[in-house]
Amino acid sequence: MVSFVRALCLDVHATTYAPPFSEASSLLASGVTYTTYSLESDASDDGPYGQSAYAALWATISYNTTVPFTTTVSPTPVASSDLIFPPALYTACPQSADSCLDCYKLPKDFIWGVSSSSWQIEGALKEAGRGPSSLDLVGALPNEAGQENAEVADMNYYLYKQDIVRLAAIGVPFYSFSISWPRIVPFGTEGSPINTLGLVHYDDLIDTVLANGMTPIVTLLHVDSPLNMTYNVTGFPDAFMYSAKQVVTRYGDRVQHWITFNEPNIDYYNRGWLEYISEIPNILSAHARFYHWYEEELGGTGDVTLKFANNLALPLDGSNAEDVRAAARYQDWLIGILGYPIFLGQNYPEEVLNTPGVKLKALTAEELASINGTADYWAFDPYVAQYATLPSNGMDACPNNQSDPLWPICVVNTNLQQDGWLMGQASFAYAYIAPQYVRQQLGWIWNVLKPSGILIAEYGFNPFMEYAKTLDDQRYDLERTLYYQWFLREMLKSIYEDGVNVIGALAWSFVDNNEFGSYEQQYGLQYVNRTNGRFTRKFKRSIFDYVEFMQEYVGG
Repeated sequence: MVSFVRALCLDVHATTYAPPFSEASSLLASGVTYTTYSLESDASDDGPYGQSAYAALWATISYNTTVPFTTTVSPTPVASSDLIFPPALYTACPQSADSCLDCYKLPKDFIWGVSSSSWQIEGALKEAGRGPSSLDLVGALPNEAGQENAEVADMNYYLYKQDIVRLAAIGVPFYSFSISWPRIVPFGTEGSPINTLGLVHYDDLIDTVLANGMTPIVTLLHVDSPLNMTYNVTGFPDAFMYSAKQVVTRYGDRVQHWITFNEPNIDYYNRGWLEYISEIPNILSAHARFYHWYEEELGGTGDVTLKFANNLALPLDGSNAEDVRAAARYQDWLIGILGYPIFLGQNYPEEVLNTPGVKLKALTAEELASINGTADYWAFDPYVAQYATLPSNGMDACPNNQSDPLWPICVVNTNLQQDGWLMGQASFAYAYIAPQYVRQQLGWIWNVLKPSGILIAEYGFNPFMEYAKTLDDQRYDLERTLYYQWFLREMLKSIYEDGVNVIGALAWSFVDNNEFGSYEQQYGLQYVNRTNGRFTRKFKRSIFDYVEFMQEYVGG
């Protein structure tokens, strides 16, 4: 059995990846106001960025939950009883698994750990000077039935020290998290005041991660953009750069791994494809600008990428040319629009540009030159694969009919095989235990986009109605263990048998959280008690099995 003991890194600043803030601050605009805010109902009118203006941002957003903390909670050592390994499994891999897997090892520098995002775990949405984000409308009063707000979430804003201590105690070496843009820039716009409490919070979070011997991976925007600052707003690239510079000039010396955007290739707000397509130029512009600024102006020596959503589309019938075409079209839309310019220096896919009604201008040679090569490796969230087939009215009719519910992708996706069987064990929503497609998923990216390496930035499983089970049943989450171990064994085959350079894998998520309006969709490696006022965490068996697997295979 693997021992869950880690030596702490006492020199938290041993390696630097950018100039210290004392030097990097020269890259920031002059005349910026640094302040903080509070919700004062009687605040006087003190200008466009004063306390009254800040209160007005929140005037129409309220919640039916109460934050039980007022200050950061000091961590306590993890009790030895919390680290007792669960009963051994009879088998942790499919009986048909290749016996040679025992001789496959991952390099010592393999990036493995856990992931999270600010809105889904932090809570304290209206506290410490944070401004509202577009996501904060989820669960706000009068909330839609079944929509849960994130005002408490996991209370990680106040419990982050304990969360890091727990992860370190069980042996997790990498922690991926996001920085809340509206917690840094409450009004969201270029030139508006910077929230000092937000800067202090993330400064200490990063130092806490490092002091516990872990490595941070930081995302600059994980969906929760400031209110009314979506990708398609004219000033989005400038506003993003304004926030990103404030963050990276301060923390760039200590953070090696940066991710600009989480899954910008899907429409989180369900605004429709026409709206999403209008966002593409700003996404590419903002990402490329940050990459060049980080490398050429800041002189950063870390790495930069963005991470994609993609459940690989496989042809439902591999011998059917139309199904093959449907799968290729799906990948063009989900991956090609952003991926081809960044990784191949190629324009938007012809399937996209030639779809009637799609108002997307082809990139100019100058634009392509600026965008090409602005990711140091590929990062994506391959939870599962799926099948693709043509619409009932054929592949040619749908693109010409904007009223067709499948427009503009015009592909039917399913998790049912041709023979009527599901591709694998279904989760409560979205994910499947279907490891047989992991190698194809990784291989498609490797062979088509040809990145230097592939980071699995999220992958995970939410068992059916886990939230309704007893605590003991929730903790014995065998399905989640099987999902991870079977996925990872296929990943090993992809590396050794297919030649794919997989550089890391980060489990989603380290704790049950707000899955964009639901606490019932549980992906966590830890349970959270949201009713005892302390938000106590409990390890599930999957985190023990996950860490043991990685410690066995990494560094051999």
